[in-house]
Amino acid sequence: MPNVASLTERNGDPKGVTLPNPNHLGDIFAQRETSLTLPPGFSPLERILLTANGNVQRILSAYYNSPVSVVIVRNRKIDGASNHVPPPGITSKPKNALAVFDREVRIECLGQVCCKAVSTVKILNDECLRLVDEQKVGIGQLFRYLNVLPSFALLNCGRSTGQFWRDYALTSEGVRCEIREEFPDGVFNFA
Repeated sequence: MPNVASLTERNGDPKGVTLPNPNHLGDIFAQRETSLTLPPGFSPLERILLTANGNVQRILSAYYNSPVSVVIVRNRKIDGASNHVPPPGITSKPKNALAVFDREVRIECLGQVCCKAVSTVKILNDECLRLVDEQKVGIGQLFRYLNVLPSFALLNCGRSTGQFWRDYALTSEGVRCEIREEFPDGVFNFA
């Protein structure tokens, strides 16, 4: 039976959608069948971005046949993690985290901002903390450095004025990233 998203009002975001948590959307995560139904009102290209499991940059670069860059706006370790307020749409608190990072990036292509992403990154084991603190492995490169494929869960998606957005989590042993990405409505009309 296909996964069906149900419309909800959440955090004041109109047409928010709470989705089931299959930990994959097909690709290399699924065994034989892939199914996810998003609410109406998203174009096919928007649905591709909403369900991308860590490859938004590649998708936008291929679409525009142009380089895509990530600009780090903020990447800071949070002291007193138990008092940290997560990004909009992310409800979990940093339980049992050895360290928590607050991060914001912009994804840019052709001189335009294609996506703004705000995330909370929780480091859950000593090895990951050592890599980040001592070896200065970037948060965005941690999964690749550890050679692990994180579990992807699309938590919520919707529209608000001038944009569409999604909340999702990437999780592996030792790391949990909770991310809110916002895309401008004209993200596929820059050229």
